[in-house]
Amino acid sequence: MSQSPFSLEGHVVLVSGAGRGIGRATAELLAQMGAKVAVTARTIAQVEAVAQQIRDDGGQAWAFRADIAAIDDHESLLNDVETTVGRLTGLVNVAGVSPILQRGERITADEYDQIQNINQRGTFFLTSRFAARLIDAEHGGSIVTISSVGAEFGLPRQAPYSMTRAAVEAMTKTLAAEWAHSLPAPIRVNAVAPAFIDTPLTEPMPGWYRERVESHTAMRRLGADDEVAGAVAFLLSDAASYITGTVVPVTGGYGLWSLDPR
Repeated sequence: MSQSPFSLEGHVVLVSGAGRGIGRATAELLAQMGAKVAVTARTIAQVEAVAQQIRDDGGQAWAFRADIAAIDDHESLLNDVETTVGRLTGLVNVAGVSPILQRGERITADEYDQIQNINQRGTFFLTSRFAARLIDAEHGGSIVTISSVGAEFGLPRQAPYSMTRAAVEAMTKTLAAEWAHSLPAPIRVNAVAPAFIDTPLTEPMPGWYRERVESHTAMRRLGADDEVAGAVAFLLSDAASYITGTVVPVTGGYGLWSLDPR
């Protein structure tokens, strides 16, 4: 019997921002599907705990400390992962800074730069360094970046954050066009755009803000991190072999107008 196209057996995937939330849920699911997973975060204790839990559950995982904003460290990170785990086939960009819930005229340059350096600049350069390795080795692969509905909708008090998410969606489409055809093997580049997910990043959300979010969501709740992980895993798998340059919304129907059936 041939291997299921949804299997990730034989894949080696680096997941940034894997210490908690969407990153952790994604790493755990990829390992369940057979991938060897390298998990990274700025806090090594977090990803060591994640890797240990994955191993306890029968998967294969290794922990690495990484600050995605430190672009000069990207090559050494990739070297360490490939030396320890094996040749990378996939990258999942989850590492990101949560929104500063503040009106646009009150955002400082330092606050803006903090979000920009991780969510956009760091993500781009890790993606480009990862792809350069695949291109040099004449191997294909898959890249998935976590975006947000903030790239499409105007989310009040989230201007810098939403700007970075729009940027990574533009990055996704442009790099997909560059790496789909002229290489010996294509590199597929996609993004997943969640709405509001119940993770540590949304914990600081004021109660009144959460109520308004839920009222604008057809399913009337925040999403769960493993609901985002499922979309990421699909895009990494061979079941998505003809999908590139796409942004997959995981939103529970955020922005849809619906009537209470009661």
